[in-house]
Amino acid sequence: MADMKNMNLAITVDDGARRVPILNMDGEEIGSFRFHPTDIGIIERYNRLAEQFDAISEPLEGLSVPEGGEMDLTDPKLVAALTEAESRLNAAVNKLFGSDGAAEAFFGRMHPFSPVNGEFYATQVLQKVGAFIGAQFDTETRAMSKKAKKYLK
Repeated sequence: MADMKNMNLAITVDDGARRVPILNMDGEEIGSFRFHPTDIGIIERYNRLAEQFDAISEPLEGLSVPEGGEMDLTDPKLVAALTEAESRLNAAVNKLFGSDGAAEAFFGRMHPFSPVNGEFYATQVLQKVGAFIGAQFDTETRAMSKKAKKYLK
């Protein structure tokens, strides 16, 4: 009988996943994530995340930003609120992409609730993610439709 410990028991399939770099405005890679452009559930998960964004950021409600915009990051109440909101967002982003590392790819270098051009960094990221998902899904759908027409003739 063959030695089962030395046998490679694996099945390799193409799940359609692609590595997608995340670039800053200078074109520098700040992270990457794996994306399944043919995952028909990703649009629903993205829409759910967008609908839940207010609930995700709810711990930040009622916190005041002093005049001049500088927050006291030693204030335990502020730190707890930022930590809770970040934790909620990270869980939602990881669920969106089906990966425990997706949130780290986007928010590992900058806190998601940091202000950038008058809005949360996370808001900008999610807008870009939504546009990316839509474009990729449209491309895959057109390619599939083209192949289907070929076989249906």
